[in-house]
Amino acid sequence: MSRKKVFSSSVIACAKLALCVFILWAFPVQHLFAQPVPVGDIKDNQYRTLQLLSDSTIATSLTNRPLWMPDYRALTSQFSPPANAWWSRSLEGPRTTFFDFFEAGIYEPVLTNTYNSSLPYSENNDAAWYGRGLNSELKGGFYLTSDYLTLTFRPHLIYTQNRDFPTPRFIPTDSEGNPRYTAIFSNIDMPFRFGPDSNSDFSLGHSSARIHYKGIEAGASTESLWWGPGVQYALMMSNNAAGIPHLFWGTRAPIPLPLNIGAIEFRWVWGWPRDSKYFSRNNNQRFLNALNFSYSPSFIPNLTVGLTRSFHQYVPESGLDADDFFDIIQAFQKTRQDESDSRGLNDTKNQLASVYFRWVFPESNAEIYGEYFREDHNYDLRDFMMEPDHDRAYTLGAQKIVESNWIDFVKLNAEINSLVPNRIDEVRPQTYYYRHAKIKQGHTSEGQVLGAAIGPGSSSQYIGAEGYFQEGMLGLFVQRVAENDFFHYEYYDRPDLGTGYKDIWRHRINLNIGLQGSYKTGPLLLGAKLIWNKNYNYGRYDYGKLDVDFDTVEKKDRLNMQLQFSARYLFNFQ
Repeated sequence: MSRKKVFSSSVIACAKLALCVFILWAFPVQHLFAQPVPVGDIKDNQYRTLQLLSDSTIATSLTNRPLWMPDYRALTSQFSPPANAWWSRSLEGPRTTFFDFFEAGIYEPVLTNTYNSSLPYSENNDAAWYGRGLNSELKGGFYLTSDYLTLTFRPHLIYTQNRDFPTPRFIPTDSEGNPRYTAIFSNIDMPFRFGPDSNSDFSLGHSSARIHYKGIEAGASTESLWWGPGVQYALMMSNNAAGIPHLFWGTRAPIPLPLNIGAIEFRWVWGWPRDSKYFSRNNNQRFLNALNFSYSPSFIPNLTVGLTRSFHQYVPESGLDADDFFDIIQAFQKTRQDESDSRGLNDTKNQLASVYFRWVFPESNAEIYGEYFREDHNYDLRDFMMEPDHDRAYTLGAQKIVESNWIDFVKLNAEINSLVPNRIDEVRPQTYYYRHAKIKQGHTSEGQVLGAAIGPGSSSQYIGAEGYFQEGMLGLFVQRVAENDFFHYEYYDRPDLGTGYKDIWRHRINLNIGLQGSYKTGPLLLGAKLIWNKNYNYGRYDYGKLDVDFDTVEKKDRLNMQLQFSARYLFNFQ
């Protein structure tokens, strides 16, 4: 072993030890006697809304969720809203203390029914996938917590009618011509449909066992994670798929740094994503090593900057090495990685990384945020400076709360997301986001993408408004999604179609216009949503037909209507 490699390994080991010692020394003693708030839960969204209304310094960045209940309780208790306004009151379920040591409580039950008239339409639903027809879900559970131990059990029960719908073109078929339940591109476990029949499923959902001390925690969990500042979509980790079984180590609240220079938050995850039962390329067990780290400087109030990084790999027959658990601290550049790792890390493992920011302006009731995502390493620093857009994706967004004379307030959100390769693709090949040549399943678990729900090669432009009043909420949103434009460009980059031919008539576009609302009546919080989902050029059936123009192109569009009703029992409301 070379001196250089020994020195590098020693430095890394010392850095790990120093980090552990610093965290145990620096973190202040505080009382965190509570459970996590499930990602995607109404309390999750409520906290972010109240943060914009608080007109004070924010307590947590909301870029490393799940959120913890002490933060939620603190914000709702200090708020002085209009009398009996549901949106400012704590929606936490009942809890009781026994033996002066343990606290037990209930996650309020939520029943949701979603109906798609013509086509599947589904995103950010944890383990659920909304096929055509009726889709029913039930969530609820309980928790047990103390100063040092927290156990949560909040399973997810799912029924999907999964009625037939037209199979898109380019879906692979078997020897008898029947469609296989896969995606257009093979190197990703993302079925266009989960089998031909209705099905029921049971997921552990938001369940975990964790130990904690002075705000540091470690444990095992199946809960969904949401990393980064996005409101509609998160590029690295979201609740679009079922939470993967994982071990973790991280913070439950920001860690103040010495000299009052700010605070940090982090979560380090070691997980085992699962394949869908329709993935047949191999049966190799996958391993995920991922980190989310953020810093909030004290000299720029309410600003948070952070980074995420993850590695997917197959578990070798000989088992995982110790180094496999620390891939996230490897070099970002391929040249340095090749020098320090003769195994060819960049060839056998799929790296994804992002940097992000969130800046809140409570005095203006507003925030801005963004995320820059990379699917692959740069060769070296010079390569990054030359082409920083190679294999990049991004999110940009803003939220603003506007006071109103006839209701309590209106919350506005605008967000754009892009996972579409740019023009660099004309001179330098770029990968299909969330897909990898070696890790055939891609960045998925149980057949759904772990990151942005719009999926690989897609983009989204979203704008929405929600009006809040004492008894409820009423909202409207408009969204345009270019579905897998990467495939559109790749298909027409073929010699047999002629040099220079550009199909500008048949991009695969979804236009979504939605109405949504909530209404509190007694102990029930009722929710409803209606989405007009227009699928332009559904199926891509006419790809390759060249003799068309705006007047002669056949408009093979399909309309889907999604109707959703939900009911949540609020034990502490009457």
